[in-house]
Amino acid sequence: MTSFRDLSSRALNDLLDALRREAQNAHEHTRVVQELQTHQIELELQNRELRAAQQALEESRDRYADLYDFAPVAYVTLDCRGRILQMNLTAAQLLGIEREQAHPFLRRHLAPADARALLSSLGRVLNTGQEESLEVEFGRPPHPRRDLRLLLRRERPGADSDAPVACRAALLDITETKARAALLAQQDFLQSIIDGVADPIRVIGTDYRVLLMNAAARGLAGSAARPNTALRCYGATHGRDTPCEGPDYPCPMPDVLTGGAVSKVLHRHQTPAGQTQWIELIGSPLRDARGRILGLIESAHDITRHLQLTEQLKENELQLTRLAEQDPLTGLPNRLLFNDRLRQALRRAQREQHLVALLFLDLDRFKDINDSLGHPIGDAVLRLAAARMRTLVRDGDTVARLGGDEFTIILGDLAQGGDAGPVAHKLVEAFKQPLEVNDRVLYVTASIGISLYPQDGADVETLVRNADAAMYQAKEQGRDTFRFYTADMTTNALAQVSLETALRQALAKEEFSLSYQPQHDLETGRIIGCEALIRWHHPVLGIVEPNDFIHLAESTGLIIPISTWVVRTAATQMKTWRAQGLLAHGAVSVNLSSRDIQSPNLAETVVDILDEVGLDPHALAVEITETWIMARPESAAFNILHLQTLGIDVGIDDFGVGYSSLTSLKRLAVRVIKIDRSFVAGLPDDAEGCAIARAVIALGQALGLKVVAEGVETQAQADFLQREGCRIVQGYLFSSALPAAEFAAYVRDWIPPQAAPCGAVAAP
Repeated sequence: MTSFRDLSSRALNDLLDALRREAQNAHEHTRVVQELQTHQIELELQNRELRAAQQALEESRDRYADLYDFAPVAYVTLDCRGRILQMNLTAAQLLGIEREQAHPFLRRHLAPADARALLSSLGRVLNTGQEESLEVEFGRPPHPRRDLRLLLRRERPGADSDAPVACRAALLDITETKARAALLAQQDFLQSIIDGVADPIRVIGTDYRVLLMNAAARGLAGSAARPNTALRCYGATHGRDTPCEGPDYPCPMPDVLTGGAVSKVLHRHQTPAGQTQWIELIGSPLRDARGRILGLIESAHDITRHLQLTEQLKENELQLTRLAEQDPLTGLPNRLLFNDRLRQALRRAQREQHLVALLFLDLDRFKDINDSLGHPIGDAVLRLAAARMRTLVRDGDTVARLGGDEFTIILGDLAQGGDAGPVAHKLVEAFKQPLEVNDRVLYVTASIGISLYPQDGADVETLVRNADAAMYQAKEQGRDTFRFYTADMTTNALAQVSLETALRQALAKEEFSLSYQPQHDLETGRIIGCEALIRWHHPVLGIVEPNDFIHLAESTGLIIPISTWVVRTAATQMKTWRAQGLLAHGAVSVNLSSRDIQSPNLAETVVDILDEVGLDPHALAVEITETWIMARPESAAFNILHLQTLGIDVGIDDFGVGYSSLTSLKRLAVRVIKIDRSFVAGLPDDAEGCAIARAVIALGQALGLKVVAEGVETQAQADFLQREGCRIVQGYLFSSALPAAEFAAYVRDWIPPQAAPCGAVAAP
C-alpha cells in the first residue's frame, strides 16, 4: 500500500481535492435526503387532510341523504309531463310507489281533472319560474284516496349540465286537515240546522240541568239562559223550582231513565189570553259510547193547531169521502169509483155469464180549445160533454171521467159484444152536434175505443189498457169514429216492445252502419261533401230504415248513445278519407235529434269526439230538423252558437215543413238550410213546389246562408235549382247513399264536367 509520504505534493493536493469533493457531495446528499423526508412528511399531512375532508364530505352527504329521505315533507322532482325523476323516502311511502320503479308518472295516480290541472301548473312554473300551489286527489279506485297539496318550484340544472328543466315539488298530505275542516264545517252546519228548527230542542242531563239548547229554546228561556248558569229544564220551560209533575205537566225523564225508550207526553198550558195551548214533548235517551244513559234529548212542538185541524177534518170526513169518489168538475164518478164499479160489473158478469163493454172516449182536439179559448171555456165543454153522455146510456150504466178529456162508459149485462156498437155510434153522432158555451158555438167530436169482457181482458187494468189502445186506433184512422179492440193491436204492441229491446242491443252488437250520400256543386260539378245516413242491420228484419226506428229511439232516450256513435263513426271515416286525399275541403254532415239539441253538453261531446279522432272541426257539419229546433229554441240557439264558434256548420234539415219564423231563423244564426225533398219532387212542373223552392232559395241568399236541395232525382230538377241559384244538391240523380268503401271509390272515379253549361250536369 502506498504511503502518503511517498506521494508528491501535487498528487497529495489532488487527493485532498478529491476528498474535499466527496465530503461536499456527501453533505449535498444528506441535504437532499432531508428535503425529501420533509416533503414526504408534508405529503402525508396533506393526504391525511384530504382523507379527513373526504370523510367529512361523505358524512355530510350521508347526513343530507338521511335528511332528504327522512324529512317530514315528501319531495319529488317532476318533468313537464308529470313524470317522477327523483323522490325521497317520505314521498315514496306517501305515494306508495317503489323508488326503484323507473320514472313513474304522478299524474296517472290522480283523477283526470287533477291530472290536467297538474300538467297546466307544471307548464306555467317551468315557463315563468313562478312558484305555484295546487290541491289534488291522489289514488284512483280501488286504492284509498289521499288529499295532497303540491308546492311547485322550478329547478334549473347546473351550467355544465344538459339535463332538462324540472320542477321540485313538496307534497303535503292534507287529508286529515281537510277531514278536520270538513268535520268542523259539518258541526257548524248541523248546529245551523238545529238552530233553524222552529221547535225548541234541549239536551238535558239526569240532574235536569240543560246541557245544550237550540236557538228556539234559548229564545223561550230568555234571560234565564245566561252563560255559566246551572239552568234546569223545568225552570227554562215553566219557571218552576221543581221538576214537572201532574196531569197537565207530566215529565218524560222518569220513563226515559227507567225504560231507555222514547217517551211522549202532552203539556196543557193556559195562555195569558185564557186560551188552551197543547205542547207535545218527545224525550229520547242520550247515551254515551258504551250505551249508558246520560240524560235525554227533548223536543217540544205546539200541536194546538194540529188538534184543531183534526177536529175540523173529522167534521168534514163524510163530505171528503163523497168528494173522493166524484169528479168535482162534472159530478161524474172519478177514477177510484170507476174502478170499483167496473170490478163489480165484472164479478156480476162472471156469475150471470153476461158480457161487459168498456168504452174509452176522448174528445178530439180538446187541447186546442184549452190553448186558444182558455181553461174556463174548456171546463164548460167538459161539463156539457158529461151531461150529453149521461143522457145516451141506461140508468144502470156508468159514465166516469178519468181526467182531462178522457171519459169511460161501463155497459153491463150485454148478451153479445156487438151490442156496444150502436151505443158507441149514438155517442159519436151526438158529439157531431155543436156545443154552445158563452154564446160560442163549438164543434167537438169524439173518438171511442171499445174492449169487451172476457175476450179482451178479465181485469180492470187490461180492459182499460185495451180500450185505450182501440181509442188511439180510432184517432189514427181519422177521429170522430169508434173502433173495437182486436188481437192484432196486441200483436203490434208486442212487436213494438220487441223492436225496442232489439234496438237497445243494436249498439252493443254493432248492428248499425253508416252510408254516405255525396253532395255536388252544380256549377263546378265537384263533390263538396256528403251526408251520413244510419242503417240498422236487424238480424231478422234485415235493413231497418231510420224512419222505422228513430222515433222509437227518441222516445226511449236511446237516441243519445246512437247519435254519439254516428258522430264518432262519421268523424273517424272522414279522418280516414282525408288521409287518403279525399274531400280535402269537404265536410260530412250528421243528423242530430231533439234530445241532442236540448242537451247542454252537446258541444262538449262533439268536441271531445273530434279531439279523440283528430279531425278538423270544419270537416264536420250538423243537421237538425226544423221542428226539433223550434220545440226548444233557447237551448237550440245556445248549442248552435257554441258549435259554430268551434267551426262546425249547423244547418236546418227539411226546411219549410216545420213552423219556424224569420225572427227565430235570424236568432238561431244557422249557416245552412236544406230544401225538403217533398218540395223538390214536383219540380219543375209543380207550380206550388216551384214557388216554395224559389222562396227558400231567395231567403237563403238574402240571409247569406248556404242552400242545399235534397232528393234531386231528375236532370230537370237539377236544371231548375241551378237556374234559381241553388248550387248544392244531393239525390239519386248522382248517387244513392253508399257504404264507406263504395263512396270512396265513387269520389275517386268522379270526373267533374269541364265548363259545363247551365243545366248540364255530368251523370255519375
